Amino acid sequence: MHFWTYILCCSDGSYYTGHTDALEYRIAQHEQGAIPGCHTMDRRPVQLVFSQEFGSREEAFLAERQIKGWRREKKEALISGRLDLLPGLARTASQPVLRQAQDERFLRTADVQKQESGQIPKQGQMQQQAQDDIDNRRMRQALALAQRAEHEDDEIPVGALLVDAEGTVVGEGWNRNIAESDPSAHAEIVAMRQAGRALGNHRLVGCTLYVTLEPCAMCAMAMVHARLARVVFAASDPKTGAAGSVFDLLGDPRHNHRVEVQGGVLAEEAGKRLTNYFRRRRGRPPID
Repeated sequence: MHFWTYILCCSDGSYYTGHTDALEYRIAQHEQGAIPGCHTMDRRPVQLVFSQEFGSREEAFLAERQIKGWRREKKEALISGRLDLLPGLARTASQPVLRQAQDERFLRTADVQKQESGQIPKQGQMQQQAQDDIDNRRMRQALALAQRAEHEDDEIPVGALLVDAEGTVVGEGWNRNIAESDPSAHAEIVAMRQAGRALGNHRLVGCTLYVTLEPCAMCAMAMVHARLARVVFAASDPKTGAAGSVFDLLGDPRHNHRVEVQGGVLAEEAGKRLTNYFRRRRGRPPID
């Protein structure tokens, strides 16, 4: 397993230093403001300006603490690779970040040249691809929950999955309106209720909810009240969708909280599942 120490440049010119075992995912969280209480929350957009890989979490943590104790000039010296401006700081084996910084500088310069020539994707493209991969994987899990709604309860196949800022699943659910005689038991509500119990809080700050169908007005407003950071849905709902199709409740500037929205993730698969459910109920053959 690998670990990284990284430095971000924030919109106000300040620097943030951290460590992680999943660099691209962590940077995506910073970019989305999905880490509650973090220095970067109110200083976006952020840009990754330095990263160094280590073989253990302890090394990465020590490097983070070391860099955090530096003045701005020394941080900028590390970012630029100017080790000559850092006398005496690369003498011990406990500071591998400094021993390799010069090599990293030349590697980053070569990467920039390749990016400009189109040989490798730019950092932003890489981060977006990493986030897309995460979204696809999580939506697959939500689709599996939707399948359970249909096969176990004969409910409309909508599934929802809720993960916290660290990427841990804290709630999941599928439509339970009929099974529980509860008009509010949509998949999103079931998942948020479970997450609230798991976290011991009615606020789900920094969390992302994945759902296979665009949220309705009821679910959208529950998400606003829960202070979700992000909602990712698959199929759009042209009749009752409240995340942009009919209403745009999640992004309404009149609310005291707005939720980032990403739609269309595995939309074709989710839409086909919904269509075939209703065709089956009406005695019609499924579509391929």
